[in-house]
Parts: sequence; C-alpha cells; structure tokens
Amino acid sequence: MGLLVAWLTAGQALTAAAQEGQSAALTAELKKLGVAALSLQQDLPSFECQETALSQSLKKDKVKQEVRFVADLRVERVQGGRLNERLQVTEMNGKPYSGGTFEPPFMVKGGFGESLFFFLPAMRTCFKYTLSDGRIDFVSPPGTFDRSECRNTGAPSGMALLDDAGNATHLERQVRPELAPQVDVVNSTAINFAPVELDGQVYALPSRMVADIPKKDGLSLHFEAAYKGCRLFKATSTILPDLTPVLEGESAKPHP
Repeated sequence: MGLLVAWLTAGQALTAAAQEGQSAALTAELKKLGVAALSLQQDLPSFECQETALSQSLKKDKVKQEVRFVADLRVERVQGGRLNERLQVTEMNGKPYSGGTFEPPFMVKGGFGESLFFFLPAMRTCFKYTLSDGRIDFVSPPGTFDRSECRNTGAPSGMALLDDAGNATHLERQVRPELAPQVDVVNSTAINFAPVELDGQVYALPSRMVADIPKKDGLSLHFEAAYKGCRLFKATSTILPDLTPVLEGESAKPHP
C-alpha cells in the first residue's frame, strides 16, 4: 500500500509539472501574439498594396453574381490613430477600369489593423485559449456575448497556426449566424500572414483573406483577396510658385 501511495504521489507531481509547463508556454505565446496584435493596431504605418479579389453572391453554391477586380489598396493611419482603407480599382472582370459602376456583391475591410484582435491583452478575458504543437485555439465561454467588454468580438471561436518562433501564419475564426449581424462582423474568416518590412520594422500582414456570410434560403456571400507588393506610403508636400501646398502620394520602393 505504501508503494502504491508513493507511486500515485509521484505521478501526480509529474502531471502538475506538465500542466505548469504547458501554462507557462501558453502565457509566453499569448504575450508574443499580444505584442504583434498591439503593433498592428497601434504602430502599423501607412502603406499600400496591390489587391486582387473575387466577390460573389451564391444560391445553393451556384454563382448568382460575380465581380473580379484588381486594385491599389492604400491603408492610412489618420487622425485619432485609426486605420483608413481606400481602394482604387484598376481592373474589373479582366478589363482595365477607369471609373463608372463598381458594385461587388460583398466587400471586407479592416483586416490589417485588427487581424490579430483576438489576442490583444485587453481581450484575453473574453476567451479561453489552448496551446498545442504549432497551434493555439480560442473559444468564447458561455455568457461572453452578454459582457459589454466582449460583445464586439461576436463571441467567436477559432484558431491560429504558428511557426517555430511562435508567430501566427494562419488564422481562422467563426461567429454564430445569429450573433454576427448584431455586431456587424463576418461569420467566417480565414487569413494567411506574411512578414512585411515597413519603415525598418517587420509586421505580420495578411497576404490572403477568405470571408463568407451565409444567408437565408440557401443564399451566401463569398469574398477572397490576395495582397502583394506592400510598401510604405508617405505623404509629401510640394510648395508651388503660388505658395499653395499640394499633397502628393509618394510610394517608397518595396523592400526586397
């Protein structure tokens, strides 16, 4: 009996040590992702990319309307610190676009500054996180949507894939259909990340995004976009002979 008790005690000690190690690893990973999320939200400078996108409305998986386009996307940090996205379409449905009607069925914005929103330090009380090899899962506990500080999350569940250094390379998240419209978020989103150097600092920016919204009666909306050539954007002013300052867009050369 004494040996059995000793064996159980040793086993319990090993289990406790493993749990403590796992908890420490999770804490370290959340801290790393939190720093990256804050960096995107607060420090990301103004930049521009080329966006190639597909927007569709479907009924029972058959395409009802479709718009394919290429655009210059400018993401600018404006007064108050928020990021503002502006799109200049250059090609639509395979043809050069110089203006006129542009009404895609479904568009998604705001993915650059808020793509790691679920790992912001202020949001950690809104989720339960689980760390496994190369992956971190998050879920909103029951009652989360009723809490004012968590309501704008839409009480989602999701996961992020991690590289060997603990950086997010892919993220997926889902919101229940009845909750998404209440806080104006997309039901399902998947994002691939790629490191991009802007003004001497490396940021994990979305390189591809896919978003879906299910509707009633078999209707759904689908959007996917790829981003490339992201580079720093600077606003410069030129003094003309009449002393009137004119703002011009000046694109820095992309980093190799």
